[in-house]
Amino acid sequence: MEAVSIENRAEEIPFAAILEALLRENLTQHAAKRAVFKKMRGTVAIELPDIEAAVTLVFEGGSLRIEAGTSPEALLVIRTESERVMDLNALRIVGDLPWYFDETGRKVLGHLLRGRLKIRGIASHPLLLTRLTVVMSVA
Repeated sequence: MEAVSIENRAEEIPFAAILEALLRENLTQHAAKRAVFKKMRGTVAIELPDIEAAVTLVFEGGSLRIEAGTSPEALLVIRTESERVMDLNALRIVGDLPWYFDETGRKVLGHLLRGRLKIRGIASHPLLLTRLTVVMSVA
């Protein structure tokens, strides 16, 4: 098994360290997630206004760079409260897709419909969002 390449340039942001640890563990333990990770290209920002934190994830086909703040080049911008990020990570993956038909999935859909979870770029970059969900899912 080859090592995954994750560079955390946002070490001053505790959330960045949590993301790095989560991704390293997922990618080390799951070959299917590693395969998806290798296909990922694009930039994703995650904003957590309640804890005044924002990070940008730059995926480059098998490597990831975590940077502080929100990049203006982000294809996806996920904005929610910090407690809801774990709901996204808890989504089950069924047939290589996020599963929205159980309690956790319905909860995430409810957050989207009520505006408690906002994802800019969801319509134009669904594949990147799906791949992000796959590599971050702990379920």
